[in-house]
Amino acid sequence: MIIKKIILNNIRSFKNQEIEFPEGSTLLSGDIGSGKTSILLGIEFALFGLQPGQRGSSLLRNGED
Repeated sequence: MIIKKIILNNIRSFKNQEIEFPEGSTLLSGDIGSGKTSILLGIEFALFGLQPGQRGSSLLRNGED
């Protein structure tokens, strides 16, 4: 499977963000708290849904439903 683009709406630190991935490998790098893990969690949720024991509110942006 090749992921070309994801759209994150109210996922952790992202209010509304579209991310396009170029062909080939992608390296996510940045400072602590910049959203690297949020991108990966968004992809995981899109592919597999909530994991056992995981609450949906843990993925939501603060104050959002």
